[in-house]
Amino acid sequence: MRRSARILAAFISPAAAQRALQARIAFFVLLWCLGGAARAAAQSDVPPAIRLRLESVVVLAARDFIQPVAIAAGPLGRLFIADVGRGTVLRVGPDGRVLYEFETPPNVAALLPIDLEVTGFRVYVLDAQSSALLRFGDEGGFLDVLRSFRADGVETPRAIAVDRMVRVLAALTSRHQARLFDGSQGTETIVGGFGTRPGELSRPLGVAFAPDGSFYVADTGNARIQRFSAVGNFMGAFSDSLGEPRGLTVGPTGELFVADARRRSLWLLGPAGGARDELRLGPQNPVDVTVVGDTAWVLEDSPPALARLRVERTADERK
Repeated sequence: MRRSARILAAFISPAAAQRALQARIAFFVLLWCLGGAARAAAQSDVPPAIRLRLESVVVLAARDFIQPVAIAAGPLGRLFIADVGRGTVLRVGPDGRVLYEFETPPNVAALLPIDLEVTGFRVYVLDAQSSALLRFGDEGGFLDVLRSFRADGVETPRAIAVDRMVRVLAALTSRHQARLFDGSQGTETIVGGFGTRPGELSRPLGVAFAPDGSFYVADTGNARIQRFSAVGNFMGAFSDSLGEPRGLTVGPTGELFVADARRRSLWLLGPAGGARDELRLGPQNPVDVTVVGDTAWVLEDSPPALARLRVERTADERK
């Protein structure tokens, strides 16, 4: 056997041996590259570490504000606050100063704004006085009535969200429902119904759209958040130690910001749940939240105040 191996080696040329060696080296280099790609892919699935940092808190002037209940921001960072006590919507600066006040629509004695949303350069105001969703320009001029809930035969919602397709999502608190109105399709989708099981709701007080068209509902009575698909199918529920989730908004990269009245904090959650951070806001209660880029604005009460938070993103958690 050994003699046969020596005879076979004698017939192998040096060039062939060199080619065989190069093939073996190339094979091991390929294995190393594939392993590196797999490790990089696994690391890319880990979300970046994110934390909330409080930058400032401004107490809103008592002469300008009585009972602010909602805040929203436009694409250029313009801030708008709905004050149900004053019966108006105000554009404010980063320092909380009032820049201008929205006009009152014709044939309406006074507004009773309880929520608002900004999509593009349109401001949508939920008016409890007329039980309607009113549309304004971002300079404060009234445009039209987008939707009359009284004409729809439903109660006035407690919270609304409007997406880029002008679909309207409404939280009907006393009915323990959320309704999705799609005017372009002429459809209405109802989710919820009182209960604690997945897909059921108890006193929902906040709603928000995700970038992919799905939506979130603050299931306040059950101390959790529920997510539904763009057509209303249940996708998941998560609590993450929430106390009393109310105001919701989704950041530009899909994270969910939750104002928690009971814990007096702002939560930063992943799109499918999982707490990224929680920032306690001290003695004041967070009422609502809006996000522009990496800046979160939190509306607080007792006394009314505007908190500015920075969303800080660090390196990959595995590094």
